[in-house]
Amino acid sequence: MKFLWIVLIAFLPFLALLAFPYIASLLGVGGSGGVLGPGDVWEQHLGISQRIVPVCYKPGSEPPAADFTLVDQFNRTVTLSELWGRPVVITFSYTYCPDVCPLIHAVLNATVPKLRGYVVLDVSLDPERDTPQRLYAYSVGNRYNWTFLTGPPDVLEKVWRSYGVTRVVQGGYIAHDVLFVVVRDGKVLGVVRGLPPPDELAMYINNFVERKC
Repeated sequence: MKFLWIVLIAFLPFLALLAFPYIASLLGVGGSGGVLGPGDVWEQHLGISQRIVPVCYKPGSEPPAADFTLVDQFNRTVTLSELWGRPVVITFSYTYCPDVCPLIHAVLNATVPKLRGYVVLDVSLDPERDTPQRLYAYSVGNRYNWTFLTGPPDVLEKVWRSYGVTRVVQGGYIAHDVLFVVVRDGKVLGVVRGLPPPDELAMYINNFVERKC
């Protein structure tokens, strides 16, 4: 029985990816002619694995990183500017996501050990349901060793907008961009849109920080 559970957990991300079109069709969020418009959000939420887009800003051309203060899964206040002495990776997800977010978290879980000295912040896209208690249960239950953040809807909306996150809500389902933003010393060093494999994601992030543009 224990072996079966291990196999099931190992293949869960792949099962989620296979089930995504079916789940989305039930929810009425098709990729063409549906609620999501021209299809860009649909493709990005699917992980855009065929369209990984890394953007590295050369020294002197980095856009400013928007500061924010949110609450983590331990109900502690986290302010981005207090972490700027270290490289910070910011991504966006929500714990009730049935399809893409488990893939994001599986990739991130395999990437984090390759990022020495980094802070990883996972900002919620679902403030109504992602309470600190929910984030704690989710992170502990999945053994995710990074910081999950939530906050008031109006505060989170500013964060999403500042970092270019598109979010489309239909019922309890949220379609959204898949991206990883790398920040240090108040500057955005680079952005990875899409969901590359862990080794590739770590390479992009480390190149941003080492200024290999």
